[in-house]
Amino acid sequence: MKANLYFKLDEFKCRCGKCQLPKDIPSDELVDILCQIREHFNSPLIINSGYRCPDHNAKVGAAVKSQHTIGSAVDFVVKGVKTQDVHQYVLDNFNDKDLGVAIKHNFDNPYAGFVHIDTRGKKARWTYA
Repeated sequence: MKANLYFKLDEFKCRCGKCQLPKDIPSDELVDILCQIREHFNSPLIINSGYRCPDHNAKVGAAVKSQHTIGSAVDFVVKGVKTQDVHQYVLDNFNDKDLGVAIKHNFDNPYAGFVHIDTRGKKARWTYA
């Protein structure tokens, strides 16, 4: 992983606790984006889900071809910042990039839910139901 001030490799590992993180995951591009978001909000960025092995990906009910299974995706929140505000910042600042960007709202708690970013190499935008 690219050297940076904010993230440790363990934060990107699969939550199954059994598998190894593939080589070169996360990408420099993903780390750079996350660092920029972290610096903009001046608050910790908490990765809820990074790489997922196929077994863990199936267990959480995610898409079979999820970008998480190749290590190009993260779901995250920024501590103390509304999820919608983080999502809007990502759209405003990275909309010209070939990224997957999504939001999962939590209408009971605007600080919960998560933002998804992946470096799929083409632009995709969606909202999780």
